[in-house]
Amino acid sequence: MEFAQHLLSAGIQHHVLEFIEAPLIHYQRERDGDLYALLTTLYHQHRIVDLFGFTGAAMMPGQPRSSTASAILAWYDAKDRLVERPCTDLGALIAGLEPSPDSIPPGFMKHYPPLRVTGKRLEYGSASLEPQNPPNAQSLEVRLAIHSDIWFPWIYGSAHPACDYERMFDNRELAGRHTPRLNAFLRTVAAKTKAIGGSWSVDPDDTGADAIRWLNEDGIFLDVEPLMRMPPEALDIEWI
Repeated sequence: MEFAQHLLSAGIQHHVLEFIEAPLIHYQRERDGDLYALLTTLYHQHRIVDLFGFTGAAMMPGQPRSSTASAILAWYDAKDRLVERPCTDLGALIAGLEPSPDSIPPGFMKHYPPLRVTGKRLEYGSASLEPQNPPNAQSLEVRLAIHSDIWFPWIYGSAHPACDYERMFDNRELAGRHTPRLNAFLRTVAAKTKAIGGSWSVDPDDTGADAIRWLNEDGIFLDVEPLMRMPPEALDIEWI
């Protein structure tokens, strides 16, 4: 439970992960306040250790049994103004900023929060030291995942008309605002994980072939340069 408390606190501190609701444990932030207090109650009253099983495997906002989590991100709004605001659904955000109808394929607008966390709910009997539903693997995993290039300093802009998967668009102004907070969160959780005897690593099988070149166990690299840059005038190309 100490790990869960640390992760939740770090997420709020760095503004990258704050739960709004979690239907699987009947949590609503406005009504219930401190999420960790509810997890502690589950443990003491029901012998349940919920290490982020409550998030729902998909963490797709608005879907039944799925949690909703918020992060503060930077983006350019419809009037091309740089804003920093809470975001719970990156797919909805992108859809709302679509330059012209149907110009962005649906695959780029999956409904995920900026940062996902999933894990396991362990249920213990009244006097048992072993969970009634042990994890399939020998170790218990808590996984963190992102599903958008908005965190990266250089991006291919896959939906952009000029995208050629060779030249990269400069996203440093946005990434420079929110990615340092993500990296600080990851370093904090990594340190706690190791301090309690756990292991911390990047899963190469669950990381895109391009993305894995831009990150490591400490977070996303911000002081890097691409091999080829997209010229600034590409931003003026009309979307159709």
